[in-house]
Amino acid sequence: MHRHPRLHALAHTFVNVALPGAGLLPDDAEDVPLEGLQYELKLAHAQTGEMIDVVYRIGDTYIPEALTQLDLFLRDSHNQEVNAYDPRTFDLLHTMLAKLGRTNGVVDILSGYRSQETNDALRASGTTNAAEHSQHISAKAIDLRVLGVPAVLLRDAALSLGVGGVGYYPKSQFVHVDTGPVREWTFAPHIARRHSRRSHRG
Repeated sequence: MHRHPRLHALAHTFVNVALPGAGLLPDDAEDVPLEGLQYELKLAHAQTGEMIDVVYRIGDTYIPEALTQLDLFLRDSHNQEVNAYDPRTFDLLHTMLAKLGRTNGVVDILSGYRSQETNDALRASGTTNAAEHSQHISAKAIDLRVLGVPAVLLRDAALSLGVGGVGYYPKSQFVHVDTGPVREWTFAPHIARRHSRRSHRG
């Protein structure tokens, strides 16, 4: 079996980094280490116009205050409800950017946490591909773009990690990632595709 030359070339554009091991949550803010590998995220929110630049983890330790800031930033933009995110979602984002050599890149957030109320409303509207049991409801999913990075490359970087769900939306040029069960799908209405798994969407 031979790879398409372009796909073969894209595979070699990724930096050889792996998803870090699960981090620890300290009992006290004073237990956060002062030195170690820093994990930084720069996020922009398409719905609210807000931006955040935060170091959320140092070495193996998550920073509680930073996680709280990210939870608030990724709140349901429809009703302002906040939920505690699975910190592995942030590790997933950081590692995707590292794979692409874009650790300083800004992640444009299209959708973060969704309350059950919001998810039901989106499904009822018929204007989105919101799943009934979406990982957004569990604060484990993010829909995103990165300026200057094609969505197909974001998808490939996410898939290379072998973690959670990866949804590719070529028409709208964004990618869904989550820390739920491993699965993948493409949502491209009116376009024939062999590997769509819409029933497994996020």
